[in-house]
Amino acid sequence: MHAHKTPLFQTHVQLGAKMVNFSGWMLPLWYPTGQSREHHATRQACGLFDICHMGEFEITGKGAKPYLSYILTNHVDRITDGQALYNFMLNESGGVIDDCILYRFNEERWMLVVNAANVQKDWNWLKMHAPGDVVLENISHQTVKIDLQGPKSPKLLSKWIDRDLLGSLKFFRALSYIYIEHVPVMISRTGYTGEIGFELYTDVGNGVHLWNLLLEEGREDGLLPCGLGARDTLRIEAGLPLHGHEILPGCVGLGHQWEFVFDWEKLFIGKEALLKARKKGLKRFVVPFRLTGPRKAMPGWDVFCDGDFAGKVISAVLSPTLGNIPIGFLESGHHLTAGTEIECRQAGRDLSLNGMICEMPFVPLTARKKIADFL
Repeated sequence: MHAHKTPLFQTHVQLGAKMVNFSGWMLPLWYPTGQSREHHATRQACGLFDICHMGEFEITGKGAKPYLSYILTNHVDRITDGQALYNFMLNESGGVIDDCILYRFNEERWMLVVNAANVQKDWNWLKMHAPGDVVLENISHQTVKIDLQGPKSPKLLSKWIDRDLLGSLKFFRALSYIYIEHVPVMISRTGYTGEIGFELYTDVGNGVHLWNLLLEEGREDGLLPCGLGARDTLRIEAGLPLHGHEILPGCVGLGHQWEFVFDWEKLFIGKEALLKARKKGLKRFVVPFRLTGPRKAMPGWDVFCDGDFAGKVISAVLSPTLGNIPIGFLESGHHLTAGTEIECRQAGRDLSLNGMICEMPFVPLTARKKIADFL
């Protein structure tokens, strides 16, 4: 299958990035500086990520708000203009079709940002349930998305944006549109790293210029371009899920630490299935773990507690922030509490690694701190 290329593909090649196929897109895995340095740059200074593979849908019309409230799980009715909201989109069985971020521009104009692997599936689902007074538009191919993450990212953006305006931007709020050297950009205080940072949206024709401008202007503050490798270690350290790993369409979307995404006071697709599953007893729990040795367990490895089979590893990395301690998520048929000792084994080999269930996030984070403290 032919892989898509983002508008920044040639730029990554020129920077010497190792390119890989991810969800049907050719994306940088890491650059010559290496994954570990990219990770540390994001935690200590700032990292720049090409996220153009994500999908964006515009939803407009008089029925947009009630429609989105029904199709999504979180409290859509309670957000205001300029606010973003993390959401699940469920099927009738309570499985997670996708996790996404919803933006409200006004009561009749919204934008939904979805995962690259699910764009067509999400689009079909949204179209199937859309009433006549709602208009959907897929703007994915005309939109560039660049993520600027890390404690020095506010200082970098303050070169173009008024400090008071930038300092007033709260967590999961957006400014649209701000001009960065004549480029109109929607700036959202969101991200996938756990650090204070921003997601920048602009027209596809502005992508290369905006990327190069941020890269050049941020160089003196330690900014590095970052690939998928660092993105994965950062998101796991922050305790954030990846669709297709921690959350799945074929599993009931409960039994994890992201259940804040459900507004139980309203009706939404999949709610009845969730309530039935909870009453019957959940069969899948997702919990964070850490290992004691230098070697990480791999996805698919078996997990045991007191010699009994307890589940399987679903995501695992060596944490650069924690000195390369192995961390990750596992799924179990039981609710395992923090402090529970575990043993991870590779099937067919006499190899086992010891560890325990722990709390998340795995590292202290800055995402919710005041921007003014970083200017």
